[in-house]
Amino acid sequence: MAKKITFVFSLKTTFVQNDQRILDTLGYQRLSIASPPDRAVLPFIWNRIVEGVKSLVFVPRSAAVVVWFNDYHAFFPLLFAGIFGKKSILVVGGYDAVKDTSLNYGIFLKKGLRQTLARWNYRLAKQIWVVHKSLAIGCPTAKTHYQIQSGIRMFMPKLKTPIVEVPTAYDPEFWKCEQPKQPKSILTVANIGDQRTMERKGIPLFIRLAKRLPDYTFTIVGVTLNKGKLPKLPVNITLMGQQTPKALKDIYSRHTYYFQGSRIEGLPNVLCEAMLCECVPLGNAVFGIPDAIGTTGFVFNGVTDLDLLVTFLETPLNNQPKEARERIVHHYHQDRRIQQFKSALETN
Repeated sequence: MAKKITFVFSLKTTFVQNDQRILDTLGYQRLSIASPPDRAVLPFIWNRIVEGVKSLVFVPRSAAVVVWFNDYHAFFPLLFAGIFGKKSILVVGGYDAVKDTSLNYGIFLKKGLRQTLARWNYRLAKQIWVVHKSLAIGCPTAKTHYQIQSGIRMFMPKLKTPIVEVPTAYDPEFWKCEQPKQPKSILTVANIGDQRTMERKGIPLFIRLAKRLPDYTFTIVGVTLNKGKLPKLPVNITLMGQQTPKALKDIYSRHTYYFQGSRIEGLPNVLCEAMLCECVPLGNAVFGIPDAIGTTGFVFNGVTDLDLLVTFLETPLNNQPKEARERIVHHYHQDRRIQQFKSALETN
């Protein structure tokens, strides 16, 4: 009989689905607790009740508990994992390890019960996985340029729970270039549903770059924000809504450059997917972005390097598209995460 895993998440994002596939590949039966965020009082209370009841039923039958992101939904699964002596992994992606006062963003900015529970969750977990080391120890560049405090160890210096860097991982057999590249084309992808996300994902800088390069085409994918709430865009920017993975692969494949201007990230999935599809990466020098890019593209320091970024884009490309793909294959292949799950779940 297959071993069972209690798998907890708030939103079924791409990286959550990837981990679900990995656990399926390893032969685990998933007992899922899906708890979408909802601030309305009754749905909020109902979500907590469901989490508590399902945790009480699922956790004793499971070999381990895996929780994506640290928030309200993590508390009962981790609490019962401790009570019943089960292994538990709390996966941290970004929001749960930062404090950005200007954008009112980050779990450590929240006061009262929400931050208190988050701190308890870090203590309850048997192991914490961060997608990039900066979420454990902090990102000096983000602090210097944006006054963003970060790093679980910075907020909780006496925390005893082991923190392990386990990057998200990607399937190079799926994410590969299958379309001709359009010259002078630059893409960025983000689920943009509000103004704060626009700022956090660096869209204002993307717009400034488009104005500087009127002969280039720019594409923003993932926009759900009402167009009336968007700033006036130059004519060389195209907006697209959310896409399926297959459609997104085709969009990556057709673009020459990929832009990741975020001020807060862990390890951006979309950046790594784009690089696998041979987009030359352009990224802000914060959190996991520079490590993903390495020397295969251009790493800039926020708005201060806009002139240098323009100069880079006007320089002919050599072998950067192939090098970008090879970097992700080498450093972030899905086999690495599979082995990490095997090691964490199958050892005594």
